[in-house]
This record gives sequence, structure tokens and C-alpha cells, in this order.
Amino acid sequence: MLALSIFCSSYRISVALSEGKKLQLYHEKKIKNGKIEGLFSILKKFQKYNALCNLKYILFANGPGSFTGIRSIKSICQALALSNKAKIYSTSTFFPYLIKELKNDCEVVVTYRSSGTNFFFKHFQIKKRKIIEKSKLFVDNIKNVESFFEKKKKVNNKIYLVTDDQDIKIIFKNNVKLYSVNAKDLVECFLNGYSNFNQDIFYHN
Repeated sequence: MLALSIFCSSYRISVALSEGKKLQLYHEKKIKNGKIEGLFSILKKFQKYNALCNLKYILFANGPGSFTGIRSIKSICQALALSNKAKIYSTSTFFPYLIKELKNDCEVVVTYRSSGTNFFFKHFQIKKRKIIEKSKLFVDNIKNVESFFEKKKKVNNKIYLVTDDQDIKIIFKNNVKLYSVNAKDLVECFLNGYSNFNQDIFYHN
């Protein structure tokens, strides 16, 4: 059961090849000149190992995020799926952050950079490994992320914030978990049942 996963954050793009729970191949690249250029350079490395053949599943994060970036990644996944007769699964970009907290019954606010000075953020509860949405999606600057989080802390002082952004970590200091989320976490989402066939792109302009 070969699964290829592609994940893109604000800072890096990563690709993982897994057979069940066993990681076969992994590459990541910092984003410099564009997400798709970085992705193509990684896929070329995978081609050298003949790793883009006999795929059964192809996984990608469908947002929220940049429409152009996600649409391009989706198109690449569709092309690879056609050549392999593979099935495509998608996952919310929030879920690779949450998958690290599945063992804990807790409330978290997940935030990651949208573009420039803005961040996506949303409140979740994890209960018996079930992920429950507790708020709508917000896109705003770091001060409003802080204001939102402080309001939630007044209701539940055990709530914490999960992010991959160093700026958030520096400003908030306490009640923050900093994770470097990548394609391997996307595989974990798939293996734990947090993916589906829906390929609709969820983006914010």
C-alpha cells in the first residue's frame, strides 16, 4: 500500500512516500522562489528512486491556504493518480497540527501563517480521538490571534495554542506548542481516518 503525500506550509514543502506505517522516502525544501518550483525539484528526486510508480494513494492538504498553490498541488496529484490509477485523499490543513494531540482530551487553537502578516486560526476540541470544531475559521493579524486566544483562556485556562510559526511562539511564550508540520503528519492523518475523497479546495483570498 504505497501512499505519496504532499504538504505545503508557509515555510517549506515536503513529500513523503510510505508503505503502511513505514516511511520509505522523505524530502523537504524551504520555499524560496515558489511552492511549485520546490515541489518539482523534490519529485525529480523521487523519480530517481522510481518512487512515483505503483502508488495506491495520493494525499494532499486542501486548505485553507493559497488558492493558486493548492490548485497546482491538486493538479499534480491528479496527474500522478491518472498514471498510477491511484486514489486521491485530501485533509484539512489544520489536521496535521491536530494529529499530534490525538492522545489528549484537550482544547486547542491552531494557527498558521496565511500571507504577509495575517494568520489562519480556529478553535478545536479533541475528545476520545474525535476532532470537534469549536469556532469558525478566522483570518487576521497576530494581535487578533492573541485577543482571540486570551478570550478562550478566560473560559478554559488549560487551552493551548498550536503553531509552526516562531513569531507566534515568541509573542505568546506560554501555553504554546511549536511544531514543524510536514507530509509525514499528513500520512498520520490518513492512517487515522482523518482524510476523505473530497478534492474541493478550501481557500481564502
